[in-house]
Amino acid sequence: MDSSHDFQTAVQTFTLGDLPANTSSDARFFLVTGLEGWKRGLPELEFRRDGNTRVLRRAYPLGTLLAFNVLVFNVLMDSCVEGDAWGQRRPDRFHPVQEAASHTLHVLSWQDHENTPRPSTLTGTTETLSVFSPELDDTFTVTVWTPPQHTQTGARFPVLYLHDGGNMFDRASAFTGVEWECNEAAQTLAQKGLPCLMVAVTVRGAHRENDYVPFDMAGNDAPSSADAYQTFLAGTLKPLIDLRFRTLPDARHTAQAGSSSGGLASLYGGLSHPHIWGTIGAFSPFLEVHDKAIFTWSAEHPAPRSRLYLDMGTLEGNSLQETAWLVFLPRRYAAQKRQTVDEVQMAIGKEHRHDEAAWAARFPGFLRWWLEGLER
Repeated sequence: MDSSHDFQTAVQTFTLGDLPANTSSDARFFLVTGLEGWKRGLPELEFRRDGNTRVLRRAYPLGTLLAFNVLVFNVLMDSCVEGDAWGQRRPDRFHPVQEAASHTLHVLSWQDHENTPRPSTLTGTTETLSVFSPELDDTFTVTVWTPPQHTQTGARFPVLYLHDGGNMFDRASAFTGVEWECNEAAQTLAQKGLPCLMVAVTVRGAHRENDYVPFDMAGNDAPSSADAYQTFLAGTLKPLIDLRFRTLPDARHTAQAGSSSGGLASLYGGLSHPHIWGTIGAFSPFLEVHDKAIFTWSAEHPAPRSRLYLDMGTLEGNSLQETAWLVFLPRRYAAQKRQTVDEVQMAIGKEHRHDEAAWAARFPGFLRWWLEGLER
């Protein structure tokens, strides 16, 4: 341990293991981390030769929640980050720094080489639509999952709209190859007499933060388009879904949900249009944006008939100190909204990170809470 500062650190030893066969012999390798803002090619994060291996030793403060990956750099390849088994983006590596530790890093691929499609994990009955938004002058890909009862009976069903739609049903389209498994969770509940439809709305790539975040934020290259996006959901997409499928179109039976900025989008959309969205699912919502403007805005937008779900993981952020703050914020928000909505459900994901695996683990609980609440 290093106690020369006012905090303790622990040395982490990273050793490169197996590398892809197409790795150049003159390659240099670096660690890229969330703690350093994912900056590429930092000299202090370069792996150095140690005999027949390449090693990096670096001290991090105890309590650091270290998200990291391996970067390769050479003349031909410039720089690129390691990928998954198919050459596509992989989930970040992760380690909570509690003591000195060693890590052997086996790299499966480099992302800038030719990749192959991930095998699909899509299950159940789905229909994919291309829906033009006059509000945004753009086309959205929308995937609708229907329960078995949709073809077996003449009943109508509640509907859940989901942001970041590519992550919801299928590994092949998921951002890092990890899906929420929403269809499997919904299938299980449908078999228990709690069916619903789900509408997964694929994000517009570079426009994600503009569509999802209703307030100014650093990094946005254009003004917020959140109002136009929510108008598209409520005014263009929802009427189409209600016409094409057997839905229960009233607000009580209609919900929207998402994670991170998508969780913020759900709060904004649900509270600004409570006559459309009766339930809001905010997974790890991005509450800090624009100096926590959502708190003041929400106080001015009561929704006395709405139901609100909030959650957060205990390992989100870059340190245990930061994640404690991130857990506190939704608790504070929940306490505020209990005064102005019908119901608030708060969940804490123990040892959950800010990623699809965590949201997949918490989604079945949210879905059951929403659907069982409709039965009361």
